Amino acid sequence: MKLFCKLPFSRISIDDDGNVWPACCPDWVQFPLGNIFKQDWSEIWYGEAATKLRNSMFDGSLQYCKRDWCPNVADAEAGIDNYHVIPLHKAPKSWTPQPPEHVNMNYDMSCNLKCPSCRSELIHYRGEQLQKVQQLQNYAEEKILPEVQSIALTGVGDPFISKVFRPFLFDFNSNKYPRIKTIHFHTNGLLFTPEMYGKMKGIHHLRISTDISIDAASEEVYNKVRPPGNWNTLMENLQFIKQLDNLVLLGISMVVQQDNYRQMPDFIKLAESLARGKRATFVEFKRIRHDPHLTAEQYQLMGIDEMDEQHKKEFVEILVEVEKKRLYNARKHIQPSIRHNLHEYLPQRMATGNRSVWEKLSSFFYRNGTTSVIHN
Repeated sequence: MKLFCKLPFSRISIDDDGNVWPACCPDWVQFPLGNIFKQDWSEIWYGEAATKLRNSMFDGSLQYCKRDWCPNVADAEAGIDNYHVIPLHKAPKSWTPQPPEHVNMNYDMSCNLKCPSCRSELIHYRGEQLQKVQQLQNYAEEKILPEVQSIALTGVGDPFISKVFRPFLFDFNSNKYPRIKTIHFHTNGLLFTPEMYGKMKGIHHLRISTDISIDAASEEVYNKVRPPGNWNTLMENLQFIKQLDNLVLLGISMVVQQDNYRQMPDFIKLAESLARGKRATFVEFKRIRHDPHLTAEQYQLMGIDEMDEQHKKEFVEILVEVEKKRLYNARKHIQPSIRHNLHEYLPQRMATGNRSVWEKLSSFFYRNGTTSVIHN
């Protein structure tokens, strides 16, 4: 299926090595657009690498992307409307060069948790590492942020513990960044307290959104996959966040692994409890990666692919229920929206023929006597 992705034309992500990627794709694009420490901004945004990637969008191939890892591609292939990825025949024929609209500031890995799926120890940047982050922040504030309409902090750590991002948020001034109207927080939620938010007075008039990494639907599992977190504190903070009047999007995410896959249905129910009025709410399930901090032995105890056949069969059965709920919510416009990049684990016979995915699944479930969904 030929698709067109808007991300390389409008959104960027900066990592702690200074690489600039189309957001949110550092993990599933073959090469960055450029590097802040090696190139000027014009060469990065309008240069050879960026042009090469954009051309792969115009021909519909997305040949430099890992399509099976991208939840936006998964939506488009399933016939679900997706803002970022659309069928090629609906895509623009050309691009008028202009600055990016959005930047993910993903260059501080400092965090108050040491989740086994992410790292093997607590990370708090100091010394040369902190200076490097501050260099990137200074560059962004001078050359990028004055032109963008929205920012996100941070996909690799927690913004509320960062020695760079926290003062940036406390001192945020719309006079300096008049175009910025939305700030997105990717956080574990433990420091997103009334006291913390109260100190960020400069953003109270802006739209905010958040993706809260939780990875569990119960205290027992949370304590195992999110050390040294506090489940009760998180639950209290979620209720505070839920009530914010300027919050336009609330999402929760789970890195799916052996310790938590059984909780996927309950995780959706947790998201349902966070819905408020017509505000958009979402759930995202992401497969665990074999990152360098994990030994082969450690990953064997965590990875979905490493499970024995009996447990993998159970996982697939749960995932089928999640997929049914995902498509049902999308078709009926029910919150939360559900996304995942676990489609390769779904039964192949669920994706045959030329009908829409919803029709194929409905027919498949009906024939096999499995018409139930995870109910609201």
